[in-house]
Amino acid sequence: MIDAADGNGSGPAPPGLGQLEQSLAMAADLRGMTEALVRASTWIGLVGWTMMLFQADGTHLFPCGMAGLGGRWQPPLQPLSTRDAWPVSQAAIGQERAGCGTTGPYPLPTKAGTAAWMVLPLAKRQGVAVALRPGVTAFHPVEQDFLREAVSLLDRYLPGVERTGRSAEPAPRLTPRSAGVFRLDLADERVECDEVFARQHALPRPGRYPLTDILCRIPAQDLPRIEEILGELRARPGSFEVSYRLTLDSGGMRHLRANCTSSRSEDGAVRDIAGEVTDVTTEAQQIGERETLLRDQLRRADRMISLAASAASASGTDELAAAACEALAVFGADALVIVEAHNDRTRVVTAAGYDGEHRAVLDGLSLSARTPLTDALRNQQAVFAPSHRDLVSAYPHYAATLPRLKRHAWAAIPLPLADATTPAVCMFSFNRTHAFHPSDQPLLIAGAALLGRALERCRAYDTEHERAVRLQRSLLPAHLPQHPGLLLTASYQPAAPQAHAGGDWYDAFPLPDGRIALTIGDVEGHHTEAAALMGRLRTTLRAYAALTPDPATVLARTNNLLTADNDADPDHALLATCCLIALDPETGFLDCATAAHPAPLIHTPDDAPVPPFPTGLPLGAFADTPYPTTRLILPAGSRLLLYTDGFTDTPYTDPEHAREQLRHILAATESELGADALHEVATACLTSLRPSDDSALLLAHLTGREPGDRPG
Repeated sequence: MIDAADGNGSGPAPPGLGQLEQSLAMAADLRGMTEALVRASTWIGLVGWTMMLFQADGTHLFPCGMAGLGGRWQPPLQPLSTRDAWPVSQAAIGQERAGCGTTGPYPLPTKAGTAAWMVLPLAKRQGVAVALRPGVTAFHPVEQDFLREAVSLLDRYLPGVERTGRSAEPAPRLTPRSAGVFRLDLADERVECDEVFARQHALPRPGRYPLTDILCRIPAQDLPRIEEILGELRARPGSFEVSYRLTLDSGGMRHLRANCTSSRSEDGAVRDIAGEVTDVTTEAQQIGERETLLRDQLRRADRMISLAASAASASGTDELAAAACEALAVFGADALVIVEAHNDRTRVVTAAGYDGEHRAVLDGLSLSARTPLTDALRNQQAVFAPSHRDLVSAYPHYAATLPRLKRHAWAAIPLPLADATTPAVCMFSFNRTHAFHPSDQPLLIAGAALLGRALERCRAYDTEHERAVRLQRSLLPAHLPQHPGLLLTASYQPAAPQAHAGGDWYDAFPLPDGRIALTIGDVEGHHTEAAALMGRLRTTLRAYAALTPDPATVLARTNNLLTADNDADPDHALLATCCLIALDPETGFLDCATAAHPAPLIHTPDDAPVPPFPTGLPLGAFADTPYPTTRLILPAGSRLLLYTDGFTDTPYTDPEHAREQLRHILAATESELGADALHEVATACLTSLRPSDDSALLLAHLTGREPGDRPG
């Protein structure tokens, strides 16, 4: 983690640079890069761009990418010598040029008109970039500074695009060829060779050598195949081409290609093999580089596909950050934090891989502080710190805090958001130094672009989830009834953000006949409507229970009411399950009716078996549905657990097995009371850190009276 440090930040960067860097990083070709430059330059007028790159001879420039230039302002599509007096020729050797007038930076038609232009050399002698604005107003100093910054960003990403872009078809060419001549006598397995062959195979001089002097330089992993090839050459005459490798004293590898012909003796056997050998090491290396580049492109594409899929499916900012860390872990990124500007300070939106202490360090930093994170947020430009040394070089005040830093490299990248008034940045942290190769920087910036697009949607998920959970908690009872012979404890656990909130509820309230009503239920769906219906059902059950304390009658009337609502508005119809119990704490008698809800679990002091509970249809399915009643008497010390299916109907879990586990845990907590027992049950059963469904528990403990007689 990079700690805060006070200091004055630099002024705001010229407009467009943050978005320009993201566009350059994701550009697929040179035209895409020049189009990105045109978009970023709109704040200074109608500016066109062209890139003129060196040809293979290093003495001529050729326009390779153009955008925003009308026909009369485009450079001629022909090589332009660096020996000419044009500004682009002078800039090609490192001299920045700027001007305004009828004479352009390169040959233009006579009637092209007046234009302001600036020519900037590209790094590593790649060529020049030209910005041209028609009109009589020259680029003033602030605009020139912007153009320099833009070309500096272009320099950073141009090598990657040039390497990955499609190359032109090769032109005819003449290449000197040096071949070594040899003859292999199969009778004594000795090789006779000339000077070139000897030099290729690290032999002292031309002459005659045992075949083993050559085979000893064949890599061990190649020897079996070489022996097979020699066997084939001995077995049949003809002309062949053989490619093989030799190890060098320097530790390198030489690639050779032999074109050879085997000849027969009078008896038909192969007598010798003669031919010539060409060194193809450079060609093999180029092929290897292309294969490495292709693998790197495939790896980048795979990471982007993975991140795009994760970002699209993430439901909440925490899940989004975790998905980004997982997708980019292949590059060593093991932590990520997303921060936004709020009242001239940083505010952490979400983080993954950071503990609370390090997350707090980044929350509330002054935007004027000199840190990679605040610089990227303030200037809207990516900041890369590949190592502690690079960090201290750019931010000397970190020298004293290096021992406390847990990470070794950082990349702070602006997020493109629709709401530009609240800028945001994501910072990737690495558990080791990271070189940030040309292929890595575009990947991380492209990843930040995906995160930016997904962030606003995930914030909406977070807001909806928080609102639904807040609504649901507000509809649950604030207090449970107190009774001398009964201890009641309840618990509610919301679902993970991707599931929004559900409709699970519990309730307990006195009945007119002195008994206590215990109820638990679940409305289908995971949204605010489910939570709202849960509140209505809880109120409805209380109202009907005030008229009649019989659980079956209360469920039947509630079912008729919900069924009528569903029939009136079928597009928004919802079903619900419910278990309603009327319990007499003094006698231990209870009546229980259920509407498609899991039956309560009961544990008695003697662990006596409990008869099964018959159940009825869900509430809201059909009108006039009857609900059977189960009547029991429980001894003192018995415990009654009402629960929702969030504890049993979980992914990759058999519901019956989960129910048995719940029963065993209830029995194992026999010596514990109230909240302790309930906490142990919930902790043991809700093993997932991100439950897909909400869940509720209601535990009733008959604490101390003798059982009475069964009522008539």
